Amino acid sequence: MLLDDTQTVLSDLLEMLHESLDDYQDNLQRLHDSDIAQEFNGAMNERAVLIEALEETAKAAFSLRPRAADTEREDFHYLWSKLKSLVIDEQELMLQERAEQERQLISLIARCESYDYPEAIEQQLKVLHQHLKNQLNQIKLFQVQ
Repeated sequence: MLLDDTQTVLSDLLEMLHESLDDYQDNLQRLHDSDIAQEFNGAMNERAVLIEALEETAKAAFSLRPRAADTEREDFHYLWSKLKSLVIDEQELMLQERAEQERQLISLIARCESYDYPEAIEQQLKVLHQHLKNQLNQIKLFQVQ
C-alpha cells in the first residue's frame, strides 16, 4: 500500500513514538534516581495510552498499520549511547538524549499539524503535543538539579 504525504508523516510519528517507549524502558533499567525513574515510568505509561489511541484512529481513518521497528537503527543508537556513557555521566546523558528525542517528536508533530487530518486525529495530536512539551519541561527540571 502506497502512502500519501499525510499518511507517511503520521506513520513516521507513530514509529518514532514507539522508539521513544523503547528508550524510556531501557532508561528505566539503567536509572538509579527514584524520582526520575518514577517520572519516566509515568510518562511512558501515559504515552503508551496516547499512542494506542492514535494508532486506532489512524487505522480507522486511513487503514494505517504500524510499521516494523528499525532494529538496526535502534541497536546503533543503543550502542552509541553506551559509548557516550563511558565519558559522560550516564544520568546526564540519558536526560540529554530524552530531551533531544522529545524535541524531535515535537517537531514531527508540528509537521503533522501542517496537514489536514480528521478532527479525531487532530485532537489526539494536540494532546500528544502537550504531553511531549510537559515531559520536556520535566526533563529540563531534572537537568538543573
